[in-house]
Amino acid sequence: MVIKHLTDDEVQQYAVDKPNSEKRIGEHIHLCEECRSKVEVYQLLITGIKQQPQPAFDFDLSKMVLQQLPSSKTSIANDNALIWIFGFMGIAFLGGAIYLFQSYFDLFEGIKMIFIYLIAITAITVLVYLIIEMYKKYQKEMKVLDLY
Repeated sequence: MVIKHLTDDEVQQYAVDKPNSEKRIGEHIHLCEECRSKVEVYQLLITGIKQQPQPAFDFDLSKMVLQQLPSSKTSIANDNALIWIFGFMGIAFLGGAIYLFQSYFDLFEGIKMIFIYLIAITAITVLVYLIIEMYKKYQKEMKVLDLY
């Protein structure tokens, strides 16, 4: 008669959780003296481990770990200067365009002045909105980069 012994995993499962182990494992352990002795050894080891006191450090481990971590280097970008630079560049570009193309303004003579103002206000509003959205996206991406 050939008897196939249980694996160590099966023996450990039975030693740790006898009620929830497979039925064939329990039947084999009742019949096999060698596997039963393995179960007893594992049960002794488990009770010995449970009886040991919890390890305690005589120092603050979290404090030591935090001291070894690199400090985050947060630098505040001078965003206001960037806004002023782009604002002045836009005004300079607009002024240069008006100066260079002043001879073409006679195209608008047939249009009432209110329509010119409405077109200009709409164009400026759209541009300002696009610039603000682009700046918000830039700030969000910079915050994501700061996290890494």
